[in-house]
Amino acid sequence: MAGNDAVSLIKQRISIVDLIGRYIPLRQIGNRFVAPCPFHQETKPSFNVTPDGRFYCFGCQKSGDIFTFWMEYHGVSFREALEQLAAEAGVPLEDYGQRHNKSQANHKEERSKRQQLLLMYRLSQTHFTTNLQTEAGTACRSYMERRGISQDLALRFGLGWAMDSWHDLASFLRAQGCDLRLAVEGGLLGLSSKSGKPYDPFRGRLMFPIRNTGGETIAFGGRIIDKRDEAKYINSHDSPIYKKGEHLYGLDLAGKAIRVTKKVFLTEGYMDVLTLHQYGYENAVGGLGTALTDQQVQRLLGYSPQVYLLYDGDNAGRKAALAATAKFLSRGSSVKVILQPEGEDIDSLLRSKGRECFDELTAKALPGLRFCVETLRQTAPRDALEWCRTFIRSMQLPELVSPTISYLARWLNFDESSLRTGLGEEMERQQGLPAAQPAQVGQPLGSIESMQPDRSLSLMEKEILRVALRYPDHIGDIQNMGGDILLKSSFARGLWQKLVQAGPNAGYELQGEGRALWDRYRGLEAPPCTCPDLELQALKKGLDKYFHSIQKLSLSAVLRQNDAQGDFGAGMHVLDALQEPLPENQKR
Repeated sequence: MAGNDAVSLIKQRISIVDLIGRYIPLRQIGNRFVAPCPFHQETKPSFNVTPDGRFYCFGCQKSGDIFTFWMEYHGVSFREALEQLAAEAGVPLEDYGQRHNKSQANHKEERSKRQQLLLMYRLSQTHFTTNLQTEAGTACRSYMERRGISQDLALRFGLGWAMDSWHDLASFLRAQGCDLRLAVEGGLLGLSSKSGKPYDPFRGRLMFPIRNTGGETIAFGGRIIDKRDEAKYINSHDSPIYKKGEHLYGLDLAGKAIRVTKKVFLTEGYMDVLTLHQYGYENAVGGLGTALTDQQVQRLLGYSPQVYLLYDGDNAGRKAALAATAKFLSRGSSVKVILQPEGEDIDSLLRSKGRECFDELTAKALPGLRFCVETLRQTAPRDALEWCRTFIRSMQLPELVSPTISYLARWLNFDESSLRTGLGEEMERQQGLPAAQPAQVGQPLGSIESMQPDRSLSLMEKEILRVALRYPDHIGDIQNMGGDILLKSSFARGLWQKLVQAGPNAGYELQGEGRALWDRYRGLEAPPCTCPDLELQALKKGLDKYFHSIQKLSLSAVLRQNDAQGDFGAGMHVLDALQEPLPENQKR
């Protein structure tokens, strides 16, 4: 069944009221159902569900259908939501792969492979948990007891034991009639380069199942429990059912707590997540042995905009925390970094000093940008400057660029112009716009002013130049608003550069069209320049609206691209974002 038909049929077969009612208590009022919203903290029933297949929250303005709800609530992609809801509704998806330029036969083969792998992972997890209770698992149980892992916690996370054998799991899967070659492809087994036979890559290890948000085991991590000369952790490689850069350890269990607390603790390892959950911090998740990816960041932000990073305090940990902080900040989200005392980790801290100490550290967590500044102060100035420029180029909200530049320049003792230089042109190139050529220092006035104003000069450019010419001593304020980034024509940028160089005395040096504009905005017939605050405030309001409109245009472009690629469901988040009103006086 093709994608569009499948979506329609799923909506017909699954009642949105019944679906959402599984997760939140709905109360009927007339022809609608209400409840406190699961997507933001509240006590009043602002969340509305109608039997025609839609939901809407009057508090946070989230809205959509069963697919939107499933994606938001479980933190999955549209394709994952489609497959999971289709399985529940009994809707075949054989032809859905054609929308992704796959043949029907290939898609059936891929789907069969995925189902077989999910089955093998379920069987393997059962095998590992059974091993844990045997005599051979005694050493692992003792290790877990020493680490304070309770039986209840082990059960919740599905912990198990991989026998110290080269063929224990392989023999078990063979006895279950599984395709061992597929088990190798799926990361459950290795393949000997000498004999060409399958073997167990996980041997003598405490096993951590890695599950998707639907609770299905899709990979494993294994920790050595003795001091043998082997890697402390090994992890499943990517497979047809697992991409480590898209998942987070423990998110299947932490999702509900994250929504209730409206914050998430992000740490590096499996044991840290277990310890946090053991002490009641059930909104904790962990990475999967690689640097934090954009997909992981996006998935977390689908649950909560407030993230607390809990990385090790050594150099490697601070470096990882710096990179992760930048990823969250670039999206405009709130991120804080919890600094642990030297020589302590989460496990030792909670077990020796308890929740009170950890809560105190959380309360003193450093705001993300401040953490970045304090970390960069310990690096070479050249490296710090390059980091700042790379970070600024990565920022996805234009209205945050200018204040961020000012903050970094101030606290790192950089010349602000050294951070701004070239950024306008780079951002224009990234957006597919022709880069304007700024005036060079020392360039003769005549060559700047001989440039004719672009007849297609935007209204926003004209307004920025008008205020800059009237109040050249407030050039810095206009830069902080991000006004200089919007000057695209060579004339506008050349005039701006001259105002930056000459300041309040620019009128005496301008010639040609530049001088004509100066006279128009500051001459005898121009309004008196007595209200800089009011005119700057009006310009700021106009720039805010412009940047917000750019955001919506960008979202619309993403939506059109998704449609063009046939990914009709992936745009649901975008549609919701386009519908949300943007505040006029957004804090910077």
